[in-house]
This record gives sequence, C-alpha cells and structure tokens, in this order.
Amino acid sequence: MTFDVSRYRTGYSLAVGGVTLSGSRVLLVHRALGSGPGADTWALPGGFVERHESVHAAVQREVFEETCVRAEVVGLIAAMNRVLDEANDTYLIFLLGTDDRDARPDGVEVDEARFVTLEELSSLPRLQSLTRLIVTPILQGEVTLLPPFPHPR
Repeated sequence: MTFDVSRYRTGYSLAVGGVTLSGSRVLLVHRALGSGPGADTWALPGGFVERHESVHAAVQREVFEETCVRAEVVGLIAAMNRVLDEANDTYLIFLLGTDDRDARPDGVEVDEARFVTLEELSSLPRLQSLTRLIVTPILQGEVTLLPPFPHPR
C-alpha cells in the first residue's frame, strides 16, 4: 500500500474569529454587502489562517485588518468543525484583549466596526446567531478558556 498524499491538505480550511474585549465591550463588525457568506450581518472579526501563519497570529491579523484594533490573545473559547461533501472546515474562536476603543472598518469586507455592550448587543439588526451564542455569556462574565501555549520550535 502506498501513501496517497492527494487525499490530504485539499478540501480543508482553517479559520479564526476573535472575541475582542475592551472593558465590558466587545468588538463586532458589520459585514459589507457583497462580501460573501454573512453579508449584511453583524459578526465577530475573523477569517482564514494563511499557510505559514500560527492561529494566534492569524486572529490578531484578522482583527487588525478588519477593524484597525491591535489586540492580544488571551485564550481559546471554542473550536468547531463542519464536514460537508466538498469541504472539511475548522473554526477556532479566541478571546482577545485590548485597551483600544477606536475601531475603524476596512471599507472592503467590513463597512462598520464598533465596540458594543451586552445591552447594545440585543438591539443590533441581523446579528449572527453564532456571535450572539458566543458573546453573550462572555459579556456576562461566564467564560472558560484554554490559555495559549506557544509551541516549542
């Protein structure tokens, strides 16, 4: 039996999302019209991990690219996996912290970015259900984290 490398590393994606807190506020983005799945919804900033990038670096980069907010990874909140006929997708959601409160959208994928409180969360139109599910307990102080462990080289 020979090893068939073509069965691996194709049809997979790894994506990250960031729950970025500044005090008692969470950073959310409004996905611009025409920006793919999730267009015209409020969501967590995030995106795909690049080939030579760690997941921690990816979530910090995605948060910054979409909102101009610099944040530090605190820990892992959730890991999800979706298996379809044509793809196997993994999504990691991290908690990040920042002292920044000035969010600016990238104007391409995101047309609005802002920090919101728990009370403001309920009034956002078209808030993604996963975002509500993840963010609500965190803003209520209920979070269990897996802290980041850097991999030794």
